[in-house]
Amino acid sequence: MAEYLSPGVYIEEIDAGPRPIAGVSTSTAGMVGVTARGPYTGKPKLVTNFLEFQTVFGGFLPEPDAGVRDAWANNPSEGGRWWLFPLAVKGFFDNGGQRLYIKRVASAGAKPASGALAQGLVSPLASDAARGATSLQLGHLIGFAGVGQQIEIFRGDDQQTIHSTEVAGYDMAARRIQLSTPLPAEVRTARGDYVQVGQRGAEQTLRLSAVSPGAWGGGVQVRIQPMVGAALPVLPDPQEGALFVTRLVADAAADSETVEVAAAGGLDPDDLPADVWVQIGPRRFKVQASQPADGKVTLTLPAGTTHAEWETGLTVRRVRRGNTAAGATLRVGGASRLYEGAVVQVDDGTALSVLTVQSIAEDMVTLDRNVPGTLFETDRIHLIEAEVSTRFTDTGGAAVTETFPGLRLTGDNPANLTTALQSRSQLVRATALPGLSTDPTKFPVPATGSWLTLADGDDAYDSLSVADFVGTDGGSGRRTGIVALEDIDEVAVCAVPGMWSGTVESALVTHCELLKDRFAILDPRDGLDIEGIQAFREPFDTKYAALYYPWLVTRDPSTNRDVEIPPSGHMAGIYARVDVERGVHKAPANVVIRGIRQTDGIAQDITKRHQDLLNPKGINALRFFPGLGHRVWGARTLSSDSSWKYINVRRLFLFLEESIDEGTQWVVFEPNDESLWALVRQTVTNFLTTVWRSGALAGTTADEAFFVACDRTTMTEDDLANGRLICAIGVAPVFPAEFVIFRIQQKTRETQLA
Repeated sequence: MAEYLSPGVYIEEIDAGPRPIAGVSTSTAGMVGVTARGPYTGKPKLVTNFLEFQTVFGGFLPEPDAGVRDAWANNPSEGGRWWLFPLAVKGFFDNGGQRLYIKRVASAGAKPASGALAQGLVSPLASDAARGATSLQLGHLIGFAGVGQQIEIFRGDDQQTIHSTEVAGYDMAARRIQLSTPLPAEVRTARGDYVQVGQRGAEQTLRLSAVSPGAWGGGVQVRIQPMVGAALPVLPDPQEGALFVTRLVADAAADSETVEVAAAGGLDPDDLPADVWVQIGPRRFKVQASQPADGKVTLTLPAGTTHAEWETGLTVRRVRRGNTAAGATLRVGGASRLYEGAVVQVDDGTALSVLTVQSIAEDMVTLDRNVPGTLFETDRIHLIEAEVSTRFTDTGGAAVTETFPGLRLTGDNPANLTTALQSRSQLVRATALPGLSTDPTKFPVPATGSWLTLADGDDAYDSLSVADFVGTDGGSGRRTGIVALEDIDEVAVCAVPGMWSGTVESALVTHCELLKDRFAILDPRDGLDIEGIQAFREPFDTKYAALYYPWLVTRDPSTNRDVEIPPSGHMAGIYARVDVERGVHKAPANVVIRGIRQTDGIAQDITKRHQDLLNPKGINALRFFPGLGHRVWGARTLSSDSSWKYINVRRLFLFLEESIDEGTQWVVFEPNDESLWALVRQTVTNFLTTVWRSGALAGTTADEAFFVACDRTTMTEDDLANGRLICAIGVAPVFPAEFVIFRIQQKTRETQLA
């Protein structure tokens, strides 16, 4: 109760009455089966169309080796054709399904493809170069030493050496190097040509493996290369003084040692240090300034300086030094982008040097050794990080590529390479090995080439067992097989397409009976005759499952051949379609089956006389009718209880029970008195009235369709004392018109008398 302890205005929120119950979805399906790839740990994965299924789980499966195929296909009691699972998924979406949770089944003996990276430094070609060229544009110059460094150029296809030479010059910004000798042959980026610096080390740095087991991982390639994570400006030493910008006031001949510039703020020879550097055009020069005369200043260049002719008006700008004396500290703009242990590369114009950050205090960065050469405020400190590229092309031609820039090789930061791949990559996982180093010259590279191709993945289909389909309960997020469907509360229809194993189908039925919020669709063995399907049906007695016969015929896009497939995938799609278009109370029957051959789309012809035997036993027939196409011609469960013999009645009650369960959770721990009972009655009544108006319940009035009782007549004092609130609900479902009977009799003409 609110407290009113001092004078004032109080605003209070109160409940306006019963809370609405939202009907749960009944069209979400869950399937368990073998896929080419995809996640096999964790919760089932949602896919909303077949293209998404192919992207995540791969395409169609080839028929396994004859030994494995026959062991499963010829087993009448514990067999199945699990390799047809992707075709069943396609049938689900072809028939109107919209949401499907997939749980991949993998053999306990399956292992992922993997490979290890060694040490070295390579840089891919960024552009083609013709024979005789003396410069190359590379993917990066990280780890290069500069002028005089020995390099080798390799072909990317056969790893043959194209050329060995030295670096005669470089441009860090353009990522271009000059060669001391011309190329003896062309180089091409499309071929994967690359430059290698030094020799590769044998010590392993990273072990990479495919994200899930199976032979599919043999198509995964990985490349790890250094990248510039940030280019941070060097800040001038405070002792350098002010900046000035001026211009030439007279032409300067080529190689002249003096130039005349206009006087400008900050250009006072008395206040300038002995060493002053200026930038004229693209180059920097060390100069000495003389006293102004007639508004001009004379800048003297060192003796022997060579340069081009300069014209009047050319800008002359002072560039201040970042390090005036030998030391291991630098002022860096944006130093917060750096971190302890970060590797950086600096360029003093003649050589590239790699250093490691030891500490950062505001904009002052301390490095592990003295900064080589002289750096200016126009220079940049390049933060070196890693970029991981992955690529995969499946047998169907679909390609997946990933790029993860800005990663750290070591440390516990979320940007760490192994951590980032664990959370973001759909293709690979990485494990750091003792040889992993942040030294760019010892970057992770394969033994040959620049891309590592994973190998030795195994599906181990020969060790696949029915236990892999049933699964184990390791707790939320760690369940496998059928048991994993428990993690998804939204699943309303479930199946294991292609599996007629008694153990598997019994586990699926038990799963539905325990959770009491979903319905199973079972598949018979393929090729059964009328006697065979009746014998197959005998062991089942459940109101939570239905059986359809016979199998269907469709075209396998991977082989372009007709193939018989189990009906459960198509039927799950039909359930979803009917639920969306008509409602869960409509029997999923007398609807056209999509996604099968237009002629002979059903594996065996079922006649009315055949169905006279099957229908009373709860075996739903799939039949062809001339002019009407292939249709579902049955709507019965596998229950011996006549109250639950119709699929739509059983699923309607599942819908009502789950909706009321989820919509009345607010009642728990409320005061158990008349006011609460009235709210519960009204809440449930409002919901059932909506259901009745949708045509799901029988009766011309709401009172005929249902009743709701929650009062002293449904609860005793003992119930109240034990915290029980009991609400009795009665519902009159609409039964399907399974037998439409027109009784016609002959009528004798009667004589009319005047």
